[in-house]
Formats: sequence, structure tokens, C-alpha cells
Amino acid sequence: MFTLRHCLLLASLMFVGVSSANTVKLANGEWAPYQSKSLKNGGFISQLVQEAFEAEGYQVEYTYMPWKRGFEESKAGKLDGSLIWSKNPEREQFFHYSDPVITLSTSLFQRKDKPVTWRAREDLSAFKVGGVTGYAYGIEDLEKDGTIKIQRISSAENNYKKLAAGRLDIVLEDTDVGLETINKLNLTGKLEPNDKTLTARDYFVIISKKSPRAQELVDAFNRGLMKLKEQGKLDKYREASIRGEYKQ
Repeated sequence: MFTLRHCLLLASLMFVGVSSANTVKLANGEWAPYQSKSLKNGGFISQLVQEAFEAEGYQVEYTYMPWKRGFEESKAGKLDGSLIWSKNPEREQFFHYSDPVITLSTSLFQRKDKPVTWRAREDLSAFKVGGVTGYAYGIEDLEKDGTIKIQRISSAENNYKKLAAGRLDIVLEDTDVGLETINKLNLTGKLEPNDKTLTARDYFVIISKKSPRAQELVDAFNRGLMKLKEQGKLDKYREASIRGEYKQ
């Protein structure tokens, strides 16, 4: 005979089963200002991805780990997937890609009173260009052959100070990172990104082909993402991030 206790236990087990089935386990990584354990809501991209799944009835469980480990554990099916990644042939062997979450670009930051004019990458050889040691900007081939000289230093913030002082003509930087940095340094009245971006690349949520719900999760995420973008959430969160509102 079933007692009230048995009924409650059965209901609890059923709830756990449903809850588990609706949980998406994703590897997350450190890439401020987009995603980071130290940022409010994990950064605006983490928030966007979570809310896109939630819009379709799924709950997201993030596990923060080094990028390589997150990739390998997702690839093996230990996690459903990871965020956010660009496309390449190797990854496409093991993962399904969502619709593009965001397009990220490398900008040429310049002084507002001294904008630069350029058409091709080679034109940058005429300018004093600042960058950060170890960073890739998509023109390393021209740097290697000596066509462009990038004055690389360890501190990104110091590059903007040098630009504001007229010691550089251009600072190469991820657009959102640069905008956040000049806002932090109170240089928005002096510095800006050039209208023409240097490079642009789409980034995606990747879902492991070993996940038994792979296509289901991709389809659900794409539907939720479309809803959020139509509501203007991506632009809203991105602008808030640039203003520094995700810093804790």
C-alpha cells in the first residue's frame, strides 16, 4: 500500500528526472568581458546563452575550467558542449554549431582628432601601431615579414595612454575590450575605434556530437537565441558590459 511518504518520494524522483533531462551542462571559460566566473552573471555572453536556453525550458549548468580541458570533456560527451568558439574544420568533426551568438572584431583604436585612413592591411605600415605581447590580430604574417611593425608591450592600458599622448597612431584591440578599457581610463572623449574593422569572426555555442540530445539542444538554443536578439537583449547586455556594469 502506498503511503503519503511513498507518494512524495515518487514525486521527488520524478522531479529529479525531469530536472536532469532539462539541464544543459556546458563548459565555460575565462574571457573577459564576454565570459568569466568573476563577472556578474558570468559576463554578458554567459547570461545571453543561459537565458536563450531558459526561454526554451532548459536550465544551464556551467562548469568553469581551462579552455582545452573544457573542449576535450565536451568532445568526449562528459558535458553537452561549451561556449563560445569560432569555427574550424577540426572542431566541426566533433561538434554541432549553433547559430552565431556574436560577431567579434579587432578594431583600430585611434584619436578622435587624428583618425586614420586605410583600405588594405598593408596600409597600416605607415602608422605607429601598438599591440600586446602574445596577442594575435590577424596580421601576424605582415608583422613577421617586416611589412608592419607592431610595438608590443605587456600592458594593454598603457597602449591607450600612449595613443592619447600621441606616441602611437593606432592601438589594435578586440572591439569590446577596447571600448571597455577606454571607458575605464576616462578616455572616451579622446579615443575611438576606426569605422573599418581589421578582422571579424563569428562565435558559437558548440554541442558535442556525443550528446544524445545534440540536435535537440542546438535547435532549442537557436530558437531561444532568436527570441532574445529580437528583444534587443544582445545589444542591451553588450552595451552594459562596455559601461562596466558586469564588474563585481
